[in-house]
Amino acid sequence: MKILTALATALAFIAGSQALAASHSTTTFIEEQDTNKDGVVTLAEFDAERAAHFKVMDADGNGTLSEAEYIGEYETRLNKQLESVTDAEKKKEQYQRQMRQAKVRFGVLDKDKDAKMTFAEFQASGHAMFNRHDADKDNTITSKDVELLTQQKKDKKGDDFVNP
Repeated sequence: MKILTALATALAFIAGSQALAASHSTTTFIEEQDTNKDGVVTLAEFDAERAAHFKVMDADGNGTLSEAEYIGEYETRLNKQLESVTDAEKKKEQYQRQMRQAKVRFGVLDKDKDAKMTFAEFQASGHAMFNRHDADKDNTITSKDVELLTQQKKDKKGDDFVNP
């Protein structure tokens, strides 16, 4: 019961938090991850926010994320996103698909397959996404990266996993 209460508290905190999973849109990534609102997301700023987010997600405080902690945090954010979907069938389909993907993601991120996600495992995916957005490879993400990615997309070059 104590763990469930801690998990519920953590999820409520996260639901109102800016710390979200790294977006595939560079513009959205900057909006979500730029904690000091200067238009620049540094790697240090990103790392600090990820560390704080991980700590909140770790409801039992054991230094790792269980599948329930990881999936529960995602489910809270997903439900909030789906509030605006008015078509009940579409909402149900999106919910089911996204939750299946979240379980797959946990399995992929848990590299050693011990049913626990360490901060290093969690951070690896974050750094991979950061690097994809950092088009000029200067360890910062800015509107310049959005411009570069936009041009790469027009030229049909670059990373098609992210969008400007």
